[in-house]
Amino acid sequence: MIRLASIVFYRLIARNLPCTFWPGGGLFSFLRKLCLIGAGCKIGSSCEIEPKIEIGFSPDLVVGDRCQINENCYLRSALIGNDVMIAPGVVLLDRQHHFSSIDIPMAMQGASERKRVVIGDDVWIGQNSIVMPGVRIGSGAIIGAGSVVTKDVPNWAVVGGCPASVIRFRK
Repeated sequence: MIRLASIVFYRLIARNLPCTFWPGGGLFSFLRKLCLIGAGCKIGSSCEIEPKIEIGFSPDLVVGDRCQINENCYLRSALIGNDVMIAPGVVLLDRQHHFSSIDIPMAMQGASERKRVVIGDDVWIGQNSIVMPGVRIGSGAIIGAGSVVTKDVPNWAVVGGCPASVIRFRK
């Protein structure tokens, strides 16, 4: 019952409260964090949770300490490390539609099993990036804005593009 109440309160009220930079913004972020915890997510300490984050009704979300998740993100099934910055509009997908048969409409072919996205520590994911299901992003990596990440990213890599590829390494 607490889980359902938390999801309803989050979707109707908490997710629409102002950003953390508004007066009282820390309280708004705290309320969003409480609702997400009540919904079954695990959220670390000192995290900033901005408005309009879509988590779905059965989230499998674990967020480390000192993370910042900006507005308009779509996160359902992800394991996020410590000190991660997620820019506005980021999408972490956990499943995709089947499309192998041309005799059946794609909408009727069902979806794959959920595959959790795993993000290491000290990662920065740029605005409007998309991370496909089951992808692992290594510690210290930077994902350029607007990237589509279709395969695992090594530690300390800077990636960008569609599909994302390694541009250089930070070390």
